[in-house]
Amino acid sequence: MRSWHVHNYIVGDISITLLSSEIIIIYRRKNSTFIKSISWRNVKRAGMAFAAVCLCLAVLFISAGINNIFFSEASWYDEIKKKTIANKEFEEPHGRSILKIVHHTIKQGETLSEIAGIYGVSMDTICGCNKLESYDLVHAGQVLAIPNKDGLLVTVQNGQTLPSLARKYNVGIQKIIAENVIANPDFINVGQHIFIPDAKPLDIFKGFLWPVKNRYITSGYGWRKDPLYGDRQFHQGIDVRADYEWVRASKYGRVSYAGWLGGYGKVVIVSHPGGDRTLYGHLSKIIVKEGQYVKQGQIIAKSGNTGNSTGPHLHFEIIKKGQHVNPYTELKKKRK
Repeated sequence: MRSWHVHNYIVGDISITLLSSEIIIIYRRKNSTFIKSISWRNVKRAGMAFAAVCLCLAVLFISAGINNIFFSEASWYDEIKKKTIANKEFEEPHGRSILKIVHHTIKQGETLSEIAGIYGVSMDTICGCNKLESYDLVHAGQVLAIPNKDGLLVTVQNGQTLPSLARKYNVGIQKIIAENVIANPDFINVGQHIFIPDAKPLDIFKGFLWPVKNRYITSGYGWRKDPLYGDRQFHQGIDVRADYEWVRASKYGRVSYAGWLGGYGKVVIVSHPGGDRTLYGHLSKIIVKEGQYVKQGQIIAKSGNTGNSTGPHLHFEIIKKGQHVNPYTELKKKRK
């Protein structure tokens, strides 16, 4: 019968047994035993066998050394970590804050600036999340949706992609991906809500819009010969050709007067933030009421020929800080 044992070596807790077909390595630790069988083929010379044994021993010593170093390093690190955590010098990094929306009901006298300060976000963020066209005019009882961080919550429209949204709002695409934890940036769905960090609304406009579609001015601002009485008078607004057309609020505000006003005929006056006012005269129909809040561009009346008028048109005035200004100059200002 062929003997299986060729050589046997014992070094400390390590036992190496060389058989004709394999090498068996046994490594005993306090609470466990490691057994490894390594096959080798056509080992014919003792020198090769001895070299193999030496190699195995070297590997085991190195492994044992590395293992001991590893465990000692790990133990040392664990002790340091325990101490530093106990001393509160070692803290896990704070995770990304989760988007939260709160609803705030405006109290009497509160301004958007004050509300923004309470929640630690910008007025632009509040305007963008509530589709406000001006961040100066809010009213008591109005409910605002306010996020806990600056940015805009947008709904993905047809044809929009992450790159196009990033370009539109001038925000890095990686910031959008990280904020929304998007697994595949190449695929976003129509109707999906995406928070654009640090983005500002693009539709806030502090200026005045043309109150009617037609922009043909029949009589400008300034001194002129009165068309009815022939005397020289100062025209405090502009007359725009408007043949019974819908009239829209030039700026977001509150209707301070709606009714008949002498030679102006039927009139709507809207008060705006900061004391500005706009007047719409010679109307044929008024569809708003005093005290009503109107958005910029909202239909408020229909042009007409009431009062001292020679034909259907819209008389339009802008009063800033108590003084009449040339409406055409204000209407020429472009959106930023």
